[in-house]
Amino acid sequence: DYLRLGSIGELAAALDHEGVRPKPRKLANGRIIAAERFMVGPLAHILKNRFYIGYVVYKGEIYRGQHAPILNRDLFEAVQARLAEGAVQRKLTRSKSPSLLASLIFDDRGNRMSPSHANKKGVRYRYYVSHALLQNRKAAAGSIARVSAPDVEALVCKTVREAIQMNETTPDRDLVTQHVEQVVVCRSQLEITLRIAESSTELDASTRLTVPFVPNHPPTKGIAHAPAEAVGIDPRTRDTLLRAIEHARGWMDAILTGKTVFFEEIATAEGLVQRHVRRLAVLAFLSPKIVQAIADGTARADLTVSRLTHALPHSWSAQEQTLGLG
Repeated sequence: DYLRLGSIGELAAALDHEGVRPKPRKLANGRIIAAERFMVGPLAHILKNRFYIGYVVYKGEIYRGQHAPILNRDLFEAVQARLAEGAVQRKLTRSKSPSLLASLIFDDRGNRMSPSHANKKGVRYRYYVSHALLQNRKAAAGSIARVSAPDVEALVCKTVREAIQMNETTPDRDLVTQHVEQVVVCRSQLEITLRIAESSTELDASTRLTVPFVPNHPPTKGIAHAPAEAVGIDPRTRDTLLRAIEHARGWMDAILTGKTVFFEEIATAEGLVQRHVRRLAVLAFLSPKIVQAIADGTARADLTVSRLTHALPHSWSAQEQTLGLG
């Protein structure tokens, strides 16, 4: 199907249309999750996986396995050639476009999001818009069909730099080209799939980062919103924070009860970068007062996962004082 359709994005859309879904996965904490649809990153990994032609990769080296291949070698190589052509074309497209995420960004229903722009009073505004919306198929678009390009690009670059500890001297375009496989815009977060080199010994599959994201929509024309006296945390951000805290507590429970020993095992089971798991794990030790404020929606509006995990004090009272709850 990939050779016939010509792109992984179209393959993902075709599988979704046919009702083909990924198998449920059991996490280290015993919870079972099931993805709603195949996304581009996991599909790319499947298409590149040499296991299906009788080989295994161990510590960066490729060996012939003891299992029988289930794919024809010529078909596999034809797919690799098409993937390589697509990668070259995407790099050329991005190098000529001011939009860093061109050909990499999708909505959460598998539709590619294309660069677009509007000119207002001499100012050029850039966006990414779902193909479904551009093709007048609004019902087929994801939960977020249009986003500000500068906003999403800045957040992706910041998140990837922190995850791989890349210094600020590397240009954003090089950072994206070398390390970003795919970005999915969901209702309240971005899902960023990193490129994992075939020689990588950390993980076998592409690694996904999740970061809270609430699109900045301009107010409706003619309507002025008076600022509230006390602005609490956005409901979507609140839910994202509570999920992150829940994950962190589950991971630490698994370690403390002996179900797992290493963060590496948790990262592999969750499909995350080990460094990302270690960073989020501190949320398991948040002050109950802070957790309650998040759950009640009374926590400060600028509270994010990054803010909570950055240099978080060990003392609960110090945590509360840092976040203005002391």
